[in-house]
Amino acid sequence: MRARRRAALASALVASAAVVAVALLGYRAATELFEGDAERVFREHVRAAVDATHRAELTPRAFVEAQVGDELLHSRDVVVQVLGGNGVAIRVESDRPTIPVYSDAKEVAALDAAGQQAESGITPRGGDELRLVTVSLGGGRGAVQVARPITRTERLLDGLAWRTAGKAGAVLLLAVLAGWLVARRTTRGLERLAETAHEVAAGGRLDVVLATGGTDEVARLAAAFDSVLVRLAAAREDQRRLVQDANHELRTPLTSLRTNVSVLKRMDELSPESRGQLIEDLDGETRELSHLVAELMEFSSERRVDEEFGAVDLPDLGDRVATRARRRSGRDVLVDAEGVVTGRARGLERALANLVDNAVKFAPDGPVELVLRPTGFRVLDRGPGVAPEDSARIFDRFHRSAAARSLPGSGLGLAIVHEVATTHGGAVFARTRPGGGAEIGFTL
Repeated sequence: MRARRRAALASALVASAAVVAVALLGYRAATELFEGDAERVFREHVRAAVDATHRAELTPRAFVEAQVGDELLHSRDVVVQVLGGNGVAIRVESDRPTIPVYSDAKEVAALDAAGQQAESGITPRGGDELRLVTVSLGGGRGAVQVARPITRTERLLDGLAWRTAGKAGAVLLLAVLAGWLVARRTTRGLERLAETAHEVAAGGRLDVVLATGGTDEVARLAAAFDSVLVRLAAAREDQRRLVQDANHELRTPLTSLRTNVSVLKRMDELSPESRGQLIEDLDGETRELSHLVAELMEFSSERRVDEEFGAVDLPDLGDRVATRARRRSGRDVLVDAEGVVTGRARGLERALANLVDNAVKFAPDGPVELVLRPTGFRVLDRGPGVAPEDSARIFDRFHRSAAARSLPGSGLGLAIVHEVATTHGGAVFARTRPGGGAEIGFTL
């Protein structure tokens, strides 16, 4: 079942339950209120008849002529009938309905005591069911019968039930329609998101834009999906450029290797001096190729690293990098570090090591200085410095300045520094030091 149908069905079920519950509770409350009011009025009329019999010795005719009798006889809420002492109904008005007189009513009419009551339920032939109370006048003079039509009340309640059901049905239809419209609007974005995801998976298209504004959950999900697509597109483009750059950089050593391999086929024709030079060239080219492949792998791994951020002690970091640099190069490496920074320890160590290796390579004399602070890293040397034309491109992949082309390296070391700085929300910089030399580093 599609999400829209599920949402619409869920909305319809919730709306149905709510409407039915409200309708039932409303009908029950109305029924209790109506029946309670009818019973209260009926009891007031019976009490009025009893009070009248207690105030004076009334004959049937005197009761009819009394104020209370007149009010009861003309009441629209009850049916009143007066009996004589013999239990026969006195015809007061021709348009008033008569109530059948049974033996229990005749017995009450013949009682000496006034205000005695007998209650019963009767259904006259062809008439409504009645709730009947007979009140004695006393002295065997007769009785007053007060009746409430129960069937009439039931008909009113049945009509109320049908009207309530009709209105509840109309409200339910409107609720279902509203639920369907809300579900359609809510799931429209999800369906489009699913279609786009399928399109991306099937065809690899990354130039699809989903976000159309809004602040609800679906709009935020679409915006997040757009962000993912943008990052995927950027990663694909970056991968394409990396492959192109790697292809360009690998072509030169591979061409040289093929040339030297061709020369190896004529090994016997070469002099011992030429053979030694050829082997030395092959060794250097293979080392350069291995170094290039290693740096490509390092650069690629740095771009997809998932190392967690943590506390990094800067003096400890500086000492580790400086110790390795001294051991490899035999150079003086000075460390000025203080504080702790939150970052990726391996990434920061790799970036700092690349900066130190770069300084050792370009500044053959003098110490290399490391200045590490929580706000950023700087590596200083007394080499040739940074040429103005190279300062803007020194951190590009495979970029090598004119002075560096005769030196070993691939041009990826500082590109890795740039990636690490970007990962930590910083920026790289390269400038010439006052008095000569370079100052290269990045902020955090």
